[in-house]
Amino acid sequence: MDNKVLKKRTVAVIVITLITMIAEIFYGLTTHSMALTADGFHMGTHALALCITLAVCVLAIKYNGKDEKFNALGGYTSAILLGFTSLAIIWESVERFFKPLSISFTDAIIVAIIGLVVNLVCVLVMGDSHHHGHSHCEHRHENLNYKAAYLHILADAFTSILAIGALILGKYCGLVFLDPVIGILGGIIIAKWAIGLIKSSSLILLDFKH
Repeated sequence: MDNKVLKKRTVAVIVITLITMIAEIFYGLTTHSMALTADGFHMGTHALALCITLAVCVLAIKYNGKDEKFNALGGYTSAILLGFTSLAIIWESVERFFKPLSISFTDAIIVAIIGLVVNLVCVLVMGDSHHHGHSHCEHRHENLNYKAAYLHILADAFTSILAIGALILGKYCGLVFLDPVIGILGGIIIAKWAIGLIKSSSLILLDFKH
C-alpha cells in the first residue's frame, strides 16, 4: 500500500481513536470501571502507536529508500511505550482488588460497546492489507510499522470485548471481581504485543534480517 494512502488512513483513525479514548477514560473513571478505564488507556497507547506510524509514513515519503529503518525504529519506540503502559494498567487493576469501588455497570457497558464499534470502524478504515502473514518473522520494510498498528487495533477490539463481557457478568451475575481481572488481562495483552514488536523491530535495527 502506498505511503500517502497509509498517511491519510492513519490520520483518520487517530482522530477517531482520540475522541473515543477521552470518552472511555472519562466514563471509566466516573463509573469506577477498571476494565473500561484500561480499555481507554489501551486506546491511548494505540493512538500513540498510530502517531508514530504517521511520523514514519511522513519520513518514508520524504526519504524514499530508508523506510525500513524508519519503520523498525517507530515500531521499537511504540513497543517501549506500550510496555510501560501495560505495567501501569496491571498495577491499577491489582490495586482495585484491595480497594474495590462500586461500578455503574449500565453506563460502563454502553460506553464499552461504543468503544468496540469504534475499534471495528478503525479496522475497516485502515484496510485489510495485513490480513495475511501475521508472523513477526516477516520484516518487509514497507509493512512492519503499519502492520503493527493494524494488529494493535485488532487487539484493541479484543480488549473491548473482554471489558464488555466482564461488565455484563458483573452486573447480572454479581461477578464484580472480573472487572479488575480483565484489566490485568488487558495489560498482559498489551505487554505481549509490545514484546513481539520489540523482537521484530530489533532484528532490523541490528541488521539481523533473516
